[in-house]
Amino acid sequence: MKADISQQDWIDRAGKVLPAAGFGNFDPGVVVREGKGARVWDEDGREYVDYLIGSGPMLLGHGHPEVIEAATEQLGKGMTFFANNARGIELAEEICSAVACAEQVRYVSTGGEADMYAMRLGRAHTGRDKILKFEGGYHGMSAEALMSLSPQRLENYPNAVPDSAGIPDSVRNEMIICPFNDAQTAGQLMSEYGEELACVIVEPLQRLIPPEPGFLEALREETEKRGIVLIFDEVVTGFRLAYGGAQEKYGVVPDLCTMGKIIGGGFPLAAVGGKTEIMQHFDKAAV
Repeated sequence: MKADISQQDWIDRAGKVLPAAGFGNFDPGVVVREGKGARVWDEDGREYVDYLIGSGPMLLGHGHPEVIEAATEQLGKGMTFFANNARGIELAEEICSAVACAEQVRYVSTGGEADMYAMRLGRAHTGRDKILKFEGGYHGMSAEALMSLSPQRLENYPNAVPDSAGIPDSVRNEMIICPFNDAQTAGQLMSEYGEELACVIVEPLQRLIPPEPGFLEALREETEKRGIVLIFDEVVTGFRLAYGGAQEKYGVVPDLCTMGKIIGGGFPLAAVGGKTEIMQHFDKAAV
């Protein structure tokens, strides 16, 4: 690669091959050349303090010596096998040891994929179709997840507002939307739709908003009472808010949780963890 290519040259080239000239999540006017520790440099050599940390996974910073050593050691032995391997089994054991709800783990590539599988598991386990999510909660880019994340029009609860074109009404009609931190409304909606609700999915700390005292406990009580699967999206909070995630921090244990970002340390890795009786839906011989 030629070293004298300017940042503007890269921006111009990106505009020809990438929609909106970017990868979709950050200002395409910055093209990062390299990172070290808590800092990154763009293609023109400007230095930045990196508060993005790769959208979460680079908690130890860029180029941490122990991470480099471990990754380099493995690279010579192969990168992916589409088969079991000892390091993956060891990581699953560590996750199950650390995370209260995780009796078993299924690996996937991204947090959004983990959320998609978790919602599907809820439907498979209960035989029901509807899903309750909270307005403003982010759970990836699936059709179910892209409902009332950032609605562009006012709509009465529990009606869902799609955040993207291309989502069928049939999906919208299966989504129940609730205000975050409103235990009373959540309880009322579960009472009204309980026989149809497969699962409730929630970020236990939604973006920057912590749960009100008693909110997560109320969700646990109401879902347990009605046989609804409770899913904690711990893609952000897992191994960060506490080593055992938000469920350790707040003392509320869901049926399933999703994890990503930090468990891969910058590599594409995420996971669904949960009770064996629910996770067995991944095992064709068991269901």
